[in-house]
Order: sequence, then C-alpha cells, then structure tokens
Amino acid sequence: MEVPTDSSSSSFGFKSTHSYRNYVFLELNLLGIFVQHGLIVIDLHSWINIFVLVHLQNWLTDKRVRDQFLIHRFGELEVYWNIGTGQLKPELFDYRMVYPESVMWSPSGTYMATTFKKGSVIWGGTTFFSPLMFYDHKMVKLIDISPGEKYLVSYSKYEINGAVLKIFDVETGEVKMVIDRSKFEHALGGIEAISQVSWPVFRWSGRNDDRYFARIGKNAIYIYETKTFGLIDNEPLKAENVMDFCWSPTDPIITLFVPTDDDEVQPARVSLIQVPSKEELRRKNLDGVRDCKMFWQSNGEYLAVMFNQLNETRSTTYQRFVIFGIKDPGIPIEDFELENNNDMIIAFAWEPKGQRFAVIHALGERRNVSFYSVLKAHNRLQFSKLVTLEVEQAGSLHWSPVGRFIVVAAMKGCGGDLIFYDAAALGTLATEHFAAANIEWSPTGGYVAAISDETDVGRVMIWSFFGVLLCQIPRRKLKQFCWRPRSSSSFSMDEMQDVLEAVNNLVGGLANLNNEDEDVFTLSMEQCQTWEAPEGWDRCWTEISRMMNKNRNAAVGELETKEVSQVTRDG
Repeated sequence: MEVPTDSSSSSFGFKSTHSYRNYVFLELNLLGIFVQHGLIVIDLHSWINIFVLVHLQNWLTDKRVRDQFLIHRFGELEVYWNIGTGQLKPELFDYRMVYPESVMWSPSGTYMATTFKKGSVIWGGTTFFSPLMFYDHKMVKLIDISPGEKYLVSYSKYEINGAVLKIFDVETGEVKMVIDRSKFEHALGGIEAISQVSWPVFRWSGRNDDRYFARIGKNAIYIYETKTFGLIDNEPLKAENVMDFCWSPTDPIITLFVPTDDDEVQPARVSLIQVPSKEELRRKNLDGVRDCKMFWQSNGEYLAVMFNQLNETRSTTYQRFVIFGIKDPGIPIEDFELENNNDMIIAFAWEPKGQRFAVIHALGERRNVSFYSVLKAHNRLQFSKLVTLEVEQAGSLHWSPVGRFIVVAAMKGCGGDLIFYDAAALGTLATEHFAAANIEWSPTGGYVAAISDETDVGRVMIWSFFGVLLCQIPRRKLKQFCWRPRSSSSFSMDEMQDVLEAVNNLVGGLANLNNEDEDVFTLSMEQCQTWEAPEGWDRCWTEISRMMNKNRNAAVGELETKEVSQVTRDG
C-alpha cells in the first residue's frame, strides 16, 4: 500500500489493491466529505469508498435515463442501451466474445457475473466491461449474489471430495464460508438431494445490508449472520418437518411452513419468525394442508398464503388464501376466497408497492382475471373486487415494477396473447399476439420485453408499457435476455412524498436565508473557488489512473488467454 502525503507528512488519501489470481479490484478511498451551507470540509481521517458508486454505477447517470439489457447467445455477450427519447433502436454499449456456462446481473446491476468450468468472474466498468474478480470453484454449476452485492455464493455438485457451496467476498475474492459434500448431504438428507438442489440454497434477508442468510435443513432452518458467518445462537431454528421458508423483502422476518402430519393429528402452520431473536410473531394453523405457496408484497406490508382446503365433507378440495397484514398492530390475518370456490387458481401476483393484487382463475375452458384492492378498517383487512376480465387464454401475470400497469400473458403453447392493462383506470390498453417463452419489464417500468426461444432464431420484442411495439431483435442461438437491474427504493409512496416535501422546504429555506446565513454561504463559496489542492494531489490521481489501466489490462489479457486455450481444447 502506498500512502501519498503532502509536504507536512499529512496523508490525504491512499490506494490499495486486493488481488485474487490477478483479477484486481482497485479501491479509490476518498476521505469523509461534509457539506454545510456550501462549505466542503474534507476529513482526512475518515475514509469512504466511492469506487463502486462512481465507477461501476456510472451508467445510471445517463442523461436520457435509459435502461440497459444483456443478450447472451453462444459465444457472445452483448450489452445495449435501450431505446430512448429520439432514439428508435437500441445502442450497443459493449460486446464480448466469451463462452460462459451462464451469465447474470447482480441484484442492483453493479456487476455482470459469468460462470466457467474453473470458477466465476464478475465484470464491471464505466464505458465497457472488464473482469474485476475471479472466484475459484471448479465445475461451478450455479451462482447467486446477495441483495447488497457484498457476497457471491457458488454451487458445484461435481467436486466429489471438495466444497459443494462456497461464499466469497465480492470485492476481495476471500472465501468466507465453505460447506463440503458430507455436511451438505447431512443437511439436506442424503446424496440425492445434491443433484436435485433447490436454488438458491442460501436465501438472504430482504434488506440490502446482507446481514442474515438462511438455508433449510432436515427439521430445522439454519440462520447465519455475516459478522462471523456462524449460526445465530450457535444452533439452528428447530421446526419439525419444515417444508419451506422465505424472507420478508424489507424486514428480518422469516415465514416458514410446516405441513400437517400423515395422520392429520397436528395441523399445518405458517409462522412469522423475527430474526435474530427467533421470536414467533404470529402463527396461523391450517387443518389438513400439505403444501402451500407464499407471496410477499414488495414493501413487506402483506403476505398471502395459498393452499388447498378440504370441503366440509372432506370429499374434494378448493383453493383459498390467508393474508397477513404485516405492518399493522397485532398482524391481523384474514381469509380470502374467490366468489366461486370451484374455480382453479392459475396465478396470483401483488402489485409492486401497491395495495392491489391480481388473480387468474378458471373453471373448465373459461379464463378470468380478477383485480382486488386491500382496504383497512378497525385493524382488519378487507378485500374489494375491482373488476373481472373474461379472456380466452391466460397463464401468468407480469406487473410493472412501478405498479399500475400489468401484462396478462398466455405464454408459448397456451395461445400467445399479451394483454396490456391499466389497473388504475381499469381499461385494456392493447392486445398483442406473440408466443413468448419469457416476459420481462424494464426496471424503470417504461418497456416490456417478450422473448421467444425458437431453436434456430430467437427474437426479443420490446413494447412500450401501453402496448406499442417499438423494436424487435432477432438472434441466432439466443440463450438469454435480461434487463440490467437498478437499485430499488424501499420507500412507500407516502414516504417518498414526505421526502419530496422535505426537499422543497429545504430549497425554500435556502432561498430565504437571513443576512447572517447568507454571508456564511457567500464566504464558503468563495473559499471553495480559491481552494488549492495539497502538494502531491495530482501525482496521486495520476498514479491511481496508471494502476487502474495496468490491472485492467492484465486481467483482460489473462482471461482472453484462458478463453483461447479453452476454445482450442474444446475444438
């Protein structure tokens, strides 16, 4: 590590490299910045890392607020800017000839991650993608990145005597946790479980602090914290015959499901567990239930649990829900049923950050899509039906990430209809026909991509949110299309409105500074304009730029050499 100093031997920054097999992260650590009345004070003893924010998320500063998307086909990775104002076709951002086993974005879009036979690589950059770090795990099959992008989990079922699961520090490449084959077999109940693993094995708490993660085992849930990567209280959460669990998307709360026993003596139950205390916040017993599906609303306000219920004569079953009001006092629980108990529920989806939900239900050949709104009165939940649509075919629901707009789809093999619908105005915007294998909304909610997976030539069709076809992208041997995610806000609409009001008040306050404050503000701005960099400042930045280019070129060269060698062997 080199610490630049000025003439008085006072440090004003440092640079360091954390390398792993020559894939290098260069951290740029500037020192705490405090802004008050326009005066910028630099604290040389408080380091903050701005490398990720400035360098790897530079794409978020696009003046046209365009999204990016990735197209993966055999031997090629393409990253494009989406269409925008005055731009009628996507614009190429980066192109790579590589042969990864798989590719994915990190949850906030900071990194692109790829898997190869020898391990995983993450990529990032301002104007193009460079390899940043390599994670050594032979024959890696699956990877996952934590919500806060601090950790990478990799899984390999082929290492006979080696590690089945590894958790790496994303930035440094350090291995934080290893689960070998014997422990994994014991946790999941046998060697067959390894070949039929449910991914991801580790499920992270919904908050972006990456503080807790958990996995299911035999009669227990193993909950870890990342400070030590050990079990909370050094023991798992015991739950006899536990079948499934999931985290709240916003709070350290686990929902677990235990089915009824074979003799139906003990009822099934859904429990809300607070972490790290492991206190049971709420429980709902369900008679005769052997399986269920759990649906969290994106703000963590509601949890819907769908299950099959026996009728009074126990001769047939019908589908119903219980819905938890997570944020309300006492966590009220209400039953929800369709008007016709004989209808089969095909799909259910909450409106992101909203109070509405949609259900596709069917009876025979008939298909209906019903929209409901959650109302609160006297600490109880009530459900108001907004509208029911009669459609020819429908199998999946795709809400815009900003809510209100939804695509009701009959995917490939089920008719191919795409219905663009406005849930606020309760009106159909457009109906299109396309045999899509997958549908993805852009993170900003302005565009919808429908992807076909034809064997010869696949196609990506991009529509506006109201159903106007804007462009189509044909690609031979198309393997994957995915939008680049953006950091999601956990604020509710009311909280966001409060923030906007606070900002407006602040701006109004600055516009009405009294004379004394105005003098301070003017003096501070004059000081900033006449501020001179300490001795060695330019030399420090020149050296940092040189090191960045050197490390990037070395990493690119090593990766390209490995790719050429691999292609030669495979050829």
